[in-house]
Amino acid sequence: MSTRSLTIMIDTFWDKTEEIAVLYRQMDGYIDGHGHELAKFLDGFTIVNGIGSDTPVKAANGANCLAAQLVAYFKGERIGQFYLYPAGTRDAGEEYRYYVYMGADSLITIDVEAGYGENFKVIFHGTPAELLKFKED
Repeated sequence: MSTRSLTIMIDTFWDKTEEIAVLYRQMDGYIDGHGHELAKFLDGFTIVNGIGSDTPVKAANGANCLAAQLVAYFKGERIGQFYLYPAGTRDAGEEYRYYVYMGADSLITIDVEAGYGENFKVIFHGTPAELLKFKED
């Protein structure tokens, strides 16, 4: 059986908290799989408000831009495995939930929940760099 996960993208820029989208992954959703791939992708990203000549190479023009880049990175051109769900989607058979908070000052944090059905608990909170070092017990 596959380890399913949801990646919930949340915009926390401008003192708001708005869920943008949910990315469903059909397999390899555990921390050493999807979690580390997600953290590797997000590590070092700068979130900017406007694009200029001094914009860093690994940057996103706001949370919506970063969410689109995240989807493009994981989906690529392959069929299956990754699916976009509307904001607010939960209980899609997932065993892991990755909450990606994208906000001001280029701050990106990730909360990871593990469980099933209504029994989820937070097992990690931190930056992408910290998630790369995290090993689940």
